[in-house]
Amino acid sequence: MNRKELVIALLSGVMFFVVAMIRPVQYAAEATFFVPLTLLEKQIEQNGIGFGSPTEVDAHIELMQSPVVLKTIEHRYVEPFSLSVRKTRNGAVAVEVRSAAADLSATIANHAVAVTDSIKQSMLRQTVGMSFDVMAERKFNLQAEERTLRLALDSLRFAAQSDSLAYVALIFRKERQYGTAVVELTNVERKLEELKSYTDGPAPKSYSISPAMPVEKPVGLPAWVIGILGAVLVAGGLKVWTASTS
Repeated sequence: MNRKELVIALLSGVMFFVVAMIRPVQYAAEATFFVPLTLLEKQIEQNGIGFGSPTEVDAHIELMQSPVVLKTIEHRYVEPFSLSVRKTRNGAVAVEVRSAAADLSATIANHAVAVTDSIKQSMLRQTVGMSFDVMAERKFNLQAEERTLRLALDSLRFAAQSDSLAYVALIFRKERQYGTAVVELTNVERKLEELKSYTDGPAPKSYSISPAMPVEKPVGLPAWVIGILGAVLVAGGLKVWTASTS
């Protein structure tokens, strides 16, 4: 490398160093957690205890990256920040936030977890409420059916007092229909009690593994490293260019 190429490489290194020095400083903070069980059928079956399936984890990540979550956070924190979410090797979720302040990055990361849980709870309450309305209507219809069958069965039994053999088959069939309606009505009433408990109670929150904590060092390479790398890259490019033109 001749003197001219050396000077160009050094000046390029200085330029890279200056640019790196004036770049915005970014601090990263990461919170990791397990996604809770949120499928309604599994919640009822397991009393709301357990981790979410891979499908639920993917849905949770998608929700955390959605505009509704980001806008909620931006409404509270006006400072610029970036948020990224990924799935870890063990099936957990990691949310990383970068901003100009270490404390702010940690606060926003932890807040993002809480906001997503809150929005998911609202969605689950809406889903449970819709299921509750469907089951309530089914209960109303079954109660009407049970009353109709009971009156019909009472009438048949009264008529059978004079000729029981003529009504035995019809009474047997009505008794089976009545028994089936009573069993289904009992199951629906039990289902409604379960749905009501999930409507009134809080939804499961994310299981925190490691909350976000402020870090001392900003992310990225130091300015002096970037300057050296820039000088080396420029020197290598000049060497290749000189070899190709000679």
